[in-house]
Amino acid sequence: MPRLNSAPALHLALMLLGATPAMAMAADPQVSTEVFVEAGDNPSFKLQQAPAIESSTAPATPPDTFLQAPMAVLLVAQLDELGHVSNVMVARSSGLREMDRAALAAVRQWRFDPVVVEGIALHVRVRVRLTFVPTAEAPPG
Repeated sequence: MPRLNSAPALHLALMLLGATPAMAMAADPQVSTEVFVEAGDNPSFKLQQAPAIESSTAPATPPDTFLQAPMAVLLVAQLDELGHVSNVMVARSSGLREMDRAALAAVRQWRFDPVVVEGIALHVRVRVRLTFVPTAEAPPG
């Protein structure tokens, strides 16, 4: 059985149903970001607030993903003394593996302000919640 590329197959199905591709293709979702710390994330010292993000890249939304409702992924990121992400993992999945992978790939590239306590730059753990919100489509016409 021949394999069909999903995008042309979708267009064909839409044409047969009398719909236009623009009616079904969603725009990239908006992404909101929250960085925070929880008690116990950094047991050797108390971090009052999460470090600020110096630079970030938006997650590359997988092309075949169509969101109907907001989805959130919670990540735990380990930062080195320079504010670079040295390790990141999923603490709570969005439910879509592709969205989780996109969030992981993006956060790995982020840079944060270094955390300095009593003149010493420290490794810290922060939590990053990325919420993907579907964008409203323009009405056809």
